[in-house]
Amino acid sequence: MGGLLSISLLSITVIADKGYFSRNDIKAARDLGATALVPHTDTSGSKKKGIFNKSLFKYDKDKDIYICPAGDTLPHRRNVVESGLEQKVYVNHIACRDCKIRAQCTQSKTEPRKMRRWIHEADIDAMKARLDAAPETTVIRKQTVEHPFGTIKMWMGTSHFLMKRKKNVSTEMSLHVLAYNLKRMMSIVGIPTLLAAMQE
Repeated sequence: MGGLLSISLLSITVIADKGYFSRNDIKAARDLGATALVPHTDTSGSKKKGIFNKSLFKYDKDKDIYICPAGDTLPHRRNVVESGLEQKVYVNHIACRDCKIRAQCTQSKTEPRKMRRWIHEADIDAMKARLDAAPETTVIRKQTVEHPFGTIKMWMGTSHFLMKRKKNVSTEMSLHVLAYNLKRMMSIVGIPTLLAAMQE
């Protein structure tokens, strides 16, 4: 994942940009005792289609139901597995069939609007709440992560990688990162202290 914010004996908080959003990775981080903070943008395409976005359907965690924009409830009906994720499906066939604003909710003439919710979506909701409570998080990530890459690219100049094939390029990049880290540590703690730490 994209960048390390802080490390302590009790917890690790990892920050990544939205391109790294993965529900499985976020849950895996939690299972390891780490906290992941990864922004997520809606990619459903509902807005472009001119229908209600999923964000307009409110989830009631106590009752395990969705409430649609028309005020009807969508109860949990079944579970399905899609893209490797087990998801709960919420649908109300009768309410959707008789809905007066159905055209704003689905383009299908026969199928009702369904909501899908990952069985571990509570982890994602908790992460979103942490991000909302700390909007400066993405700024910290940029300051922490983007600067090293920008500096390394500047050191490399206008040339591309000198090596070819993934294994060799990976080794070359690792050497660039090692050089950056050494220079950074020399600036922060000084050469004598760094040498002493390396000899321990």
